[in-house]
Amino acid sequence: MMIPWLHFGGGDPLLFKTWQPASHGEIAGACIGFLVLCILERWLAAYRRTWELHWKARAPARVGMSPRVIPPFIASHDIPRGLIQSIQSTFSYALMLAVMTFNGAYIISIILGLGVGEILFGRIGRVQGVGLAH
Repeated sequence: MMIPWLHFGGGDPLLFKTWQPASHGEIAGACIGFLVLCILERWLAAYRRTWELHWKARAPARVGMSPRVIPPFIASHDIPRGLIQSIQSTFSYALMLAVMTFNGAYIISIILGLGVGEILFGRIGRVQGVGLAH
């Protein structure tokens, strides 16, 4: 049975009914897995931002029109964008389900993993300000 308050014990079903880390080693392994998953999620977000900039730059040349309020549908841009979003959403929902176990170790691992991932990949694919002093 799931404990509905913040705790650090084991035995909670984690994503699957049969996956219930109970020992300290199993919980540590799950925490490491979540840390890696969070870093991957932040990398995927940076990867998507990079492609978004690339697609935005190429879109006017692909359709031969001036910029519009709503960008045109370009299958070679929009289908990969949808696939990347689907993978990113899968990661996010898996992390949400882990947080919903109320296991403090999982929550701390997820927060640390997202922070480390943002440190590593957060600046990638972001448009830098033009004319700002360095």
